[in-house]
Amino acid sequence: MRRSYFIITLTILIGCFMSVTAGAQVKKKDTKKETKKETGKVVTVREGVGFNGLTVGRSTMADVVKKYGKGYNWKAFKKYSFSMAYPKLGLAFYMCQSDKKKQIFDIEIRAPFQAKTSKGIVLSQSTLENVYKIYGKNADGGLQYRGVSFFYAKNKGKNVITVIDIVESSGIRQCSEK
Repeated sequence: MRRSYFIITLTILIGCFMSVTAGAQVKKKDTKKETKKETGKVVTVREGVGFNGLTVGRSTMADVVKKYGKGYNWKAFKKYSFSMAYPKLGLAFYMCQSDKKKQIFDIEIRAPFQAKTSKGIVLSQSTLENVYKIYGKNADGGLQYRGVSFFYAKNKGKNVITVIDIVESSGIRQCSEK
């Protein structure tokens, strides 16, 4: 009698384990499906807005998780902000620690993500000179423009754009410390 209870219990546990494992595999496939859509094609990012349904100043961390899954690296910047980074995608999303709504205030885009701004600056291809030609030169020499900032690195003698930051049109949000 005890042996049959043991076998029934063991069978139920194995069945539960198999269904949980199958559910996890389906979830991973869904996340991969979303990222595959963006792999291999250049995504146009809009200054002060965002891309693919994610909007700075409006979208939340929950929206990001819904779109890209839970495979992110979480980082705290003292008592100022948090970031959710997806290094394999080349994306990071920032929110203020004190923001109860958990709204995204900055989307950082790097390779391997393939992006271009609505004005035509292409990540990992366009140069500092292209940025100056399209967006103009700031008096302070910075690369912050309305709704977008750029970072560059020297590559084969050229200053190539390596990071595009999409921020709110009013400028980067100043977080109050917690």
